[in-house]
Amino acid sequence: MDILKFGGGVLKSAKEIMMLPNLLEKYRQKYVIIISAIGKTTNAFEKLLDNYFINKHILDINILDNIKKNHYKIISDLDVDNKDELYLKIDEVFNLILNVFNEKLSDNYSKAYDRIIPFGEILASTIVHKYLQSKGFNLEFLDVRDLIKTDSCYRDARIDWNKTQSNITSEILTSKSKTFVTQGFIASDSYGNTTTLGREGSDFSASIFAYCLNAKKVIFWKEVDGIYNADPTKTNEFELLPRLSYREAVEQAYYGAKILHPKTIKPLQNKNIDVEVRSFYKTELEGTSIIDISEFSNDFFPNTPIYIVKENQILISFLTSDFSFIVEDNLANIFSKLSNYGIKVNLMQNSALSFSVCVDNIPEKVLPFIEEMKKHFDIKYNDNLHLITIRHYTSQSIERMTGNSKIILRQKSRHTARYVIKPLL
Repeated sequence: MDILKFGGGVLKSAKEIMMLPNLLEKYRQKYVIIISAIGKTTNAFEKLLDNYFINKHILDINILDNIKKNHYKIISDLDVDNKDELYLKIDEVFNLILNVFNEKLSDNYSKAYDRIIPFGEILASTIVHKYLQSKGFNLEFLDVRDLIKTDSCYRDARIDWNKTQSNITSEILTSKSKTFVTQGFIASDSYGNTTTLGREGSDFSASIFAYCLNAKKVIFWKEVDGIYNADPTKTNEFELLPRLSYREAVEQAYYGAKILHPKTIKPLQNKNIDVEVRSFYKTELEGTSIIDISEFSNDFFPNTPIYIVKENQILISFLTSDFSFIVEDNLANIFSKLSNYGIKVNLMQNSALSFSVCVDNIPEKVLPFIEEMKKHFDIKYNDNLHLITIRHYTSQSIERMTGNSKIILRQKSRHTARYVIKPLL
């Protein structure tokens, strides 16, 4: 069995959706298709939800209408005969969205987020399912919320692997169907509430299905030719990496490489499942393979430096007000509060009198965290920073990435150099 993941970056219009039949024709074995929200739909739903909270729980119907028009436009452009049926299906989803808002959403932003944003995946998978059915594909539609079970940590839910394994295997392995379509990014907790797996978590969804089904292969169909040594949207100097070890892929994802979700690789490595990152638009290309490579192989490390840039960073430093040492009790307090606010540490560094963390500058998390920590520490911070990570660095690669900036903090190990920088205008 293969798991095929299609992101919103490729399924962004009717033109791309109509490319699916030719791509799928070559798959004769059992497979599961994982679908993300179409195009920028997630961003649009986030804007809808943000406005709802800013405007004291008043729904901006114009934003919702624009989302609906975008999906109507896709249906209008599809070469299918059953458009009226598809319009009705989409109308049902939008009526459900209105009902959720009319019931009044939770004041807990994260819980409200997980009720609204996943509708993007529901809309996309509904359209893709009905379109492929019209082209003769006997696909069974699965609501992933019945299968992937999590805790109630909204916006970054943790998987209940035992329940998820049982649900997926009993649903798919016993089914007479050979092909399935379902959603990425979303799941549900033990109370039936919709949860999400973290932004860009659809890749992780594909990994979960592959792990539970002992899949032969996972293919991530992307708008790029494979995995590069640098973000091709940020620079013209990049190289395709044809092969990566699981370890290298995990390292790159951990440091913030955007091609795969950070949680994606580990379940696949655990069962030695092959991974391919391939171009949706150039299906003849082999892309990048992520496989089990011995650490003694010449392929274990890429031959070129890997550049990873995380923007919108804030460096927060904790100092004891009485000049006492930063000791284990202080660190336990800091990490406990970081966990409570759902803040992931991208880099940390300590000295005798201070401890610093570099994190994504998400105001709704970071600002209240800083205010609370001021009760216990003297706090200093720098924002509008970039975190630069260079795997397999050289002196030239370091100069290239930091030469025109102010270095705030630096760390270097055998294979990785990291810099928190303030870009100079």
